[in-house]
Amino acid sequence: MQDIFDHPAAPTQALRQANPSRAVVWLALTALLVALALFGGELLLGRARVMERAAIDTRTEADQLAEHAARLMGAHALVLRNAEWLVRSQGWDAVAGTPHLHEWLRDLASEAPEVQSYWLADASGKVRVSTLRWPAPDLNVADRDYFTSHQSQNAGPHVSTRLAGRLNPELFFALSRRVEAHDGSFLGVVQVSMRPAYFESFYASVATRPDVEVMLVRSDGEVLVRHPATADAGLTLGNVSDLVAQRDPASGLVTAMSPFDGQERLYAVADVDRVPVRVVYGISTAGLRADWGWSALGHFSFALLATLMLLPLAAIALRQTRQAEVAQGKLRSSNVALEARVRERTAHLDIALDDLRRSEERLSRLVSTAPVAIMEIGPDGRFTDVNAAAERILGLSRQAIIGVRHDAAIWHATALDGRPMASVDFPTARALAGEEVRDGEYALRDPKTGARQILSVNAVPIRDEDGRIIGCTATAMDVTGRYEAEDRQRLLMREVDHRAKNALAVAQAVVRLSRADSIEAFTSAVEGRISSLARSHSLLAQASWSGADLERLVEDEVQAFAAEPSQLTLRGPRVRLGADMVQSLGLVFHELATNAAKHGALSRPDGQVTVDWTVRRNVLELTWTETGGPAVTAPPTRKGFGSTLLGQVLRHQLGGKIDMDWAATGLKCHVTLPLGTGNG
Repeated sequence: MQDIFDHPAAPTQALRQANPSRAVVWLALTALLVALALFGGELLLGRARVMERAAIDTRTEADQLAEHAARLMGAHALVLRNAEWLVRSQGWDAVAGTPHLHEWLRDLASEAPEVQSYWLADASGKVRVSTLRWPAPDLNVADRDYFTSHQSQNAGPHVSTRLAGRLNPELFFALSRRVEAHDGSFLGVVQVSMRPAYFESFYASVATRPDVEVMLVRSDGEVLVRHPATADAGLTLGNVSDLVAQRDPASGLVTAMSPFDGQERLYAVADVDRVPVRVVYGISTAGLRADWGWSALGHFSFALLATLMLLPLAAIALRQTRQAEVAQGKLRSSNVALEARVRERTAHLDIALDDLRRSEERLSRLVSTAPVAIMEIGPDGRFTDVNAAAERILGLSRQAIIGVRHDAAIWHATALDGRPMASVDFPTARALAGEEVRDGEYALRDPKTGARQILSVNAVPIRDEDGRIIGCTATAMDVTGRYEAEDRQRLLMREVDHRAKNALAVAQAVVRLSRADSIEAFTSAVEGRISSLARSHSLLAQASWSGADLERLVEDEVQAFAAEPSQLTLRGPRVRLGADMVQSLGLVFHELATNAAKHGALSRPDGQVTVDWTVRRNVLELTWTETGGPAVTAPPTRKGFGSTLLGQVLRHQLGGKIDMDWAATGLKCHVTLPLGTGNG
């Protein structure tokens, strides 16, 4: 019996020796150690993930903002190139003499919120075109750095420091280009004034965190724009050249203290394509550590909870289930938070993309509304794209032009001397052969109307990354009007030469026929009559020898002898005299005024000359009446040069007649004169 009762005791003792509680303790300790190890590893990995994500986000934001700046400034650089080309091809006087360029640039500036104004200044620094007003204000910018930087050499686009406008006190910085003549000499500067306030507002709209710092800086480190905006911002914000110099060459990243608010930030520096500026984008490292700390706190809470849940051995399975549920809940929350952050990031990217799309639309409008033809030609010599100005110049729609060769016979292209153009002589063909063509001129005919046009073409080849030519771009301007203007100018010079010879002949006759009792009287008479011819000549020159106004002619001749303007009264309709009548009639009124000043109404302060005229059936009826002068006792007995001139000019030269009535109150002269078909 003893054996029967003693055998079951062995398993019971073995169970006690196994000590399940110790296993539970070791299991708990092992779980705790594993949890602590996982927590420590997660802390390190979490910090690395936070910093890696911050580096990626910082580089991405900097690159996107640099691309945004490149597109904006690139579009305005294209406008400046067009304005530069207009100045080089037409000259300052032609560009500044009409409001066309001012109105075009003003319309462009009104559609671009980043632009304050456009300015064009000649080699002396004098402003010739400004979008603020037309004609351009009397202003010299030779002391501005955007002007002096271009005087010695062509260094490409230049970005100035922050400046205050002299007409508009708003702060701006200038993007400028040098204007060169064909021989490379300095002609002046074209520039666009850009608003720092626009960039500050844009950077504020895309900032993803309140501690973000965004700067637009020049290549020398001078800060042009900063977000957040400095409260006491003036012309100088500061210089961050030391910060930029510390960036890693490969990644473009640097961790440094901000020179503005003293915060340590992770910065990314991105160069703006083709413009000497950079975008500096920084995220506060304190904010990144805070993000990491909150993430670590969550992991620590999870690890602590897991450890506490492992302690009660009796509820291991239940606690494991609850632990899994809690973990899944946290994972879902993390996913929700992550998705929210992704949506937030996507929203900011959408804003940036919308702004980029708007910039591209503005650039498209600039190209489509440019006054010069802009054309793109493929390597096979066929048009691939054109703007609206090209449609107007080439006389066909865009759909009809695309796919047609640039040297097609439909345009009947010829050299300026009329010789047919060989295919290889076209400016676009030369560009496809690798040559940069400037101001190549040839003539073509409109396919629909047959009208002849003269084009001035600039063309440059387009190359791929390997340097192979894959096409060319060309701009063309219709300069037919310039050649026609030159022809008109030559015709006008011949007319001026003819008029000058006539004037000299008349002056010679005046000197030859003038009579006087003394040298002084002879000199005075000749000088007066020559002065009359000069005044008539000035009136004709002001009207490009098209004629002169009768009232202006009478007033100029008589007021030279009147002591007061009130001594002359003029009454009559507006009469336009032909160029062939002005000098002769001017001498007539001069002789009448000379006689009035010597012997008649103008010899006394209270004398009065009244000139009345009417026009009936293209015949001028004019009456000269003098009152308030010395009493006339009898008509003059001697007929001088003046009387002879009046008769000769009016009767024989102009086909009119004159009646002189020597009344006691003063001379009354009635002139009848037929007006030609070009007068009235």
